[in-house]
Amino acid sequence: MVSASLIAFSNSSSDVVIGTSSYLMEHSHGKDMTYITNTAIEVINFVKSHNIEIRFSSEDSFRSNLVDLLSIYSTVDKIGVNRVGIADTVGCATPRQVYDLIRTLRGVVSCDIETHFHNDTGCAIANAYCALEAGATHIDTSVLGIGERNGITPLGGLMARMIVADREYVMGKYKLHKLKDIEELVAEAVEVNIPFNNYITVRIIHFIPSSMSCH
Repeated sequence: MVSASLIAFSNSSSDVVIGTSSYLMEHSHGKDMTYITNTAIEVINFVKSHNIEIRFSSEDSFRSNLVDLLSIYSTVDKIGVNRVGIADTVGCATPRQVYDLIRTLRGVVSCDIETHFHNDTGCAIANAYCALEAGATHIDTSVLGIGERNGITPLGGLMARMIVADREYVMGKYKLHKLKDIEELVAEAVEVNIPFNNYITVRIIHFIPSSMSCH
């Protein structure tokens, strides 16, 4: 029987997510990797039989055993999952850890790789960019970085990082002139203030000692 707790449908795509770290296996769902792998196979085959795009994601990826991760991702890749997901659920990963994991995973799977970074330690943007450098194809972002706890990778912040690396590509692909409007729309809808030092869209006036150069 397909476990409903593992699957979420959205129009013509779906996401299968389950915790793979020892912490979540012990304190959350109580299942081992054999159960997780077998259930993932069952769910993926079920979803694919209905011609629905599917992503398989581990939760708490950066506190999971590397061998376990690579094994289950290799398995789901072989049965035709469209995308695998890596999640820094508690925001503990460093850019170097991200690059190493994604680079290793890129050598194991042929499908797309999606990543999800929380900003608890202030590394969400750097982690997202390193993931792209290492071979990730998708980055989860949100407007103003709004999300659980400290939030996730902010859309504007990632655009700022990317535009420095390849301005022509970013300007040609993304409608950055729309960024300010969508930030203001979201900020009003959820009743939050746009940070005074927000990326790209906020005009900053620096007040500095007269002995220093003014910008």
